[in-house]
Amino acid sequence: MSEGLVGLPGSDHPGSGPVVEPLLDGLLADAVTGDAGATLAAHRDHRRAWYGDLVGPLRVPVNATEQVIYGLHTSDAGLPVVLVAKPAPQQDDASLMETLRRARFQLLDNHRAELVAVELPFAGPAAGSVAERARVMLDSLDFTVPAWFAVPAEPGWEPAFDVLREDGAESVALYLSRSPAEAAQAIRALIDRDLPYAVADGVSGLVSDAEGYGVLNVLGATRAALNGAEADEMAAILSETSVEPLAAAARRMSEADAATARAFLPSLVVPSIRAAVEALEAEGLIEPDAA
Repeated sequence: MSEGLVGLPGSDHPGSGPVVEPLLDGLLADAVTGDAGATLAAHRDHRRAWYGDLVGPLRVPVNATEQVIYGLHTSDAGLPVVLVAKPAPQQDDASLMETLRRARFQLLDNHRAELVAVELPFAGPAAGSVAERARVMLDSLDFTVPAWFAVPAEPGWEPAFDVLREDGAESVALYLSRSPAEAAQAIRALIDRDLPYAVADGVSGLVSDAEGYGVLNVLGATRAALNGAEADEMAAILSETSVEPLAAAARRMSEADAATARAFLPSLVVPSIRAAVEALEAEGLIEPDAA
């Protein structure tokens, strides 16, 4: 292996052994998308497995809150939950926030779950620029937990990012587009503004394929951006379908590099935590005694 990916340190040297622990701890999140009870049970099993340190919070849509609460066990003390609010058709901002507050109160009254964040859109159907809509949502916040604003990785959101940077306390839940160029530009813009982003959608597996981006690709693009890579170099990293250079770069990250990358990328949602773990294990990036 002689050629790596431009802008991605360490991608030209394969190395061996697992990655440093800070790179993957708490990274892999999953979401309630169908049967809330089944998702919760599977999430509980993941957290108890040998790879439990890799498991991030459970993302719970507001309308599934009661189902999740009903399915909690006494052993679920402090299970981390991100409450996700998505507006129904024609639902205005005030109604959305009230629905979110009710779900929040339900979780706060239950010691078996710990509400660690809320995710909400920048706006409902209200007119106005993205910056104006961002200010409206910020002004309506009255939560004691971090707020993550859902943003598609598309052009035109930079003014809203500027509003968040000025506020200094909020972050972004990034929904990656199928365009590597747009995804790279969004990540570059967020890092330039010191805004953390959890990837809420768009990751399909360990490396990028026709269905979406890879865990290693997103980590690599984040690392490259922090190293000064431009958006076109990051787009190439996001598009890479070969595991070797991406795994090499992951192995070569120091604990300090990994911690910095994860400060910007606290979690990402994967279709299957178990499949992600098996892929990482197959590449030797994690081991049962090292995870």
